[in-house]
Amino acid sequence: MNRKEFIKAGALGAVGLGLGMPPAAEDALAAKTAEKKVEQGSKKPVKTKVVLARDQAAMNDEGQKNRKVMGSLLEKALCAYTGEKDAVGALKHFIKPTDTVAIKISVMMTATHPELVAALAEFLIELGIKEEKIIIWDRDSAGFGINGAYTQEKHYGFSPDNISRIITDEATVLINIPGLKSHWLSGMAGALKNWAGAVTRINTRDIDTPLPVHKDSCADMGRLNALEPIRTKCRLVIVDALRPLFEGGPQVNPAYLWYYGGLFLGEDPVAVDTVCTDLLAKKRDLVKGRPWPMNPPAKHIVLAETRYNLGTADRSKINLIKIGEQKDILI
Repeated sequence: MNRKEFIKAGALGAVGLGLGMPPAAEDALAAKTAEKKVEQGSKKPVKTKVVLARDQAAMNDEGQKNRKVMGSLLEKALCAYTGEKDAVGALKHFIKPTDTVAIKISVMMTATHPELVAALAEFLIELGIKEEKIIIWDRDSAGFGINGAYTQEKHYGFSPDNISRIITDEATVLINIPGLKSHWLSGMAGALKNWAGAVTRINTRDIDTPLPVHKDSCADMGRLNALEPIRTKCRLVIVDALRPLFEGGPQVNPAYLWYYGGLFLGEDPVAVDTVCTDLLAKKRDLVKGRPWPMNPPAKHIVLAETRYNLGTADRSKINLIKIGEQKDILI
C-alpha cells in the first residue's frame, strides 16, 4: 500500500462524514501517524504536550484589557510549544501563507476576548496571510482580519451535512480558541464543546437532530470533533483562560469568575480540556475549602479519547509546560 492509498484508507475508516481530504490535511494526518509510530517504538512513552502561559497583567481587577500583554502572552505560549523564537516562526509549524485560516471563537457568555483574537490575527498577517483569508466566526456570523475579532457580520450558512460552510468550503486550516467555563450541561466547556457553535440543527434535547450530542451530560460531544473536516483541518487549540468561570455557566454569575490571566495551548483538544478541567476543579475546591465536584462531571473528555480517539485524557500522560506567573497557578 503506497502513501496515498494508506491515507485514503484511514480517511474512509475514520469517524466522520467523509467529505474528502485536502492535500494539507493529508500531510498533517501522515505526520501524526508517523509521530505515533515513533512514540510506539520508543522505550520511554512520549507525553502529549500542553502549554500554560500566564500573565495577570493581561486584565486588571476592574476588567480593563491589555491587548499588548495578551499578544505577548500568546507569542510566549506559541514559542514555548514549538521552540521557535517568535510567533510567526511558531505559526509556520501549523500554517502556510497560502492558507485560509478560520478562527473559531466563542461569543456566548464568557466569550473569547477579542483583543486576544486580534493579536492572533496580527501574527497571521505578519506570516503573510491576507486579512480576507483570516475568518473569525461563531455560529453563522463571521468577520475578517483584525476587525473581525470585534465585528462579525458575514453569513456563510451550512452545508447539507449541517456543518458551517466556513469549515467545508472556505478554510484550509482551523484554529479553535474558546473561552474557558463551567457548564450546566457538560460540566465544563472548552476546546471540544466549542464546535457546537460550528454546526446547525442541534438542540439541548437532541430532538430531530442529525448530530445528537447533548444527552447524558454531553457525553458524546466528541462526535462533532470527529467530523472529518474538523478533525483534519484543526491544527491548533488556544483556550482563553484569562478570566474563567468555575461554577454555573454558560450564564454568568460574576461571583464565580476570577482573574487567572492564563492561556492553554496545544494540538490535542482532549489533553487541553483535561488540564483545563483540572484547573476548574482545583479552583472549586479552593473556594469551597473542601472537594466540590463538578455537576455534571465532564464525561465527554474521556469519551473523546476512548470512543473517538481524538487525544489523551490521562493526566499522567500529559506534559504541562508552565511559563510566566506561578503564583496561584493551582495546577
